[in-house]
Amino acid sequence: MKKLLSVLLIVFMAAALVAGCDSDPPPAPSTGDSPPPTPDSTASTPPPANQSPNSPSTGTDTDDPDDPDPEPVRPGPIMISAEELLGMVNDDNVILIGAINPTAALVPFSNAANPLRGSYLIWTDELYGACPEALSPSLSFGRLPLGEMETLLSKAGATADSLIVVYASDFPAIGARAAWHLSMLGLNVRFLDGGVAAWRAADGRTGSSNRLSGQRVQNDFKAPNYDPSWNNASIDMVIEALQNPSEWVVIDTRADNEYSGERGGSGSYGSGRLKGAVHIEWTKNNNDDDLLLPESQLRDLYNFIGNRKVIVYCQGGVRSAYSWIVLRDLGYDVWNYDGSWIEWSYAASSAGNFARKDVVLGLTEVWTDNNGPL
Repeated sequence: MKKLLSVLLIVFMAAALVAGCDSDPPPAPSTGDSPPPTPDSTASTPPPANQSPNSPSTGTDTDDPDDPDPEPVRPGPIMISAEELLGMVNDDNVILIGAINPTAALVPFSNAANPLRGSYLIWTDELYGACPEALSPSLSFGRLPLGEMETLLSKAGATADSLIVVYASDFPAIGARAAWHLSMLGLNVRFLDGGVAAWRAADGRTGSSNRLSGQRVQNDFKAPNYDPSWNNASIDMVIEALQNPSEWVVIDTRADNEYSGERGGSGSYGSGRLKGAVHIEWTKNNNDDDLLLPESQLRDLYNFIGNRKVIVYCQGGVRSAYSWIVLRDLGYDVWNYDGSWIEWSYAASSAGNFARKDVVLGLTEVWTDNNGPL
């Protein structure tokens, strides 16, 4: 009985931590008539970084030879199936990174306790840091600065040519945010659809793995093309998007009670939502088994977007990162608002210090000012 109670206590602790992540842990190609091509599921070699399958190489080669300043070709689709990964997992160029909750990993036979064999494990304390672009250093969201990310990847022996495959065990959004962040570095990044559960169902090997932060530095990794601007929205971009609904769509990926204004979430300065935002919770992208919906259903879900550009947000840019991957792979021109509701509510609050506070308040509804962080 004592052993049973101990296991139940561990399960409860893990569930509580994951539930806390449901409100986001504190810390794209241009739209066209057709989606970006999908990688051949039988291929064992992914397309090079910053190059889509069947696309011209990055550089001066473009569809228009007279274009003197071509746009760089962005990476191919990010979402990858377990079956696709099985065909390439033994490649020495592939680095597996698992977003695994250490507490949940203590539960025997759980997904968290069975990471992909040979992977490096990370969690929120290794992913989030002081975001230099934040409106205030007191805001509890943010990406690790570039130098810290490069040091972390040096511990995995990453190079500019590595294929980084990120996966999760019980909360896909945290892995998705890691993949979104890594894509800023110009790396060739994939995200495993269905995570550990899908991998185990496909008879993928699990077992030996190591916490990435505890490893020794293997090399001097430098980001090949650090550029956060193409997939990360600033608060000024969000303001512009809300003021121009014929050109932009803003999608709120939070839970129902956050969208309704009943709950503000940890780290935020009040409750409410962005006026005019469309509510599609990030979990709507998946089946009950946490696998991505078929493409036809996803296109029906997002058909209202049309040819407009998209910004997705949530509490702190975590759940919205999952929707960012989905929309990006569908071919939409999409940005993830990293600051999300934490930063927006700070800008709207009497406790914040933002020059455009009146504009933000005018673009906020069902607003309750907490006058400080929740």
